[in-house]
Amino acid sequence: MLRVLNVRLSRCTVLAQLMRVPLPQLATPRMLGVVDLALYGDTYGTLLVDATTRLPPTLWESRHAEQLSRWPRAHPGVKSACRDGSLTYREGIADGAPDAVRVSDRFHLWQGLPRRVQDRRRPRRGWLRAALPAPSPTGPEPPSMATEPGQDTPPVSTPNGLAMP
Repeated sequence: MLRVLNVRLSRCTVLAQLMRVPLPQLATPRMLGVVDLALYGDTYGTLLVDATTRLPPTLWESRHAEQLSRWPRAHPGVKSACRDGSLTYREGIADGAPDAVRVSDRFHLWQGLPRRVQDRRRPRRGWLRAALPAPSPTGPEPPSMATEPGQDTPPVSTPNGLAMP
């Protein structure tokens, strides 16, 4: 849109200006979504979202459990909280809204599934090798049809039992 208006601004400047705009006061959500996002560079933030209306009640420029735990205490009424699997958000929701049901969304469930499978499989990795018989160091050699120089070719037997030279 800035290109259409012929205004030259970097995306960091636009984000900084958007961060200064105050969000409207909303009712305390019964279903709270907690999302982390990259703002710029190595700066990450926490976005709280009302899962029913999909409107954001607040946005912080940090990912701290203490800050997250203060918000539900100041806004009682959160019945469930949807978050990712991070320890920070788990502690923040557990401290701020201990009675709230904590759930994970589909994205984080699918993202965490391979990791959980790997964690469960890792201790059992050697079980399959232990169950298989050990290979013999010198396996049975297939019968050789080659003859040494100077020897006649070995006779070949036919189905009727006769030997052919």
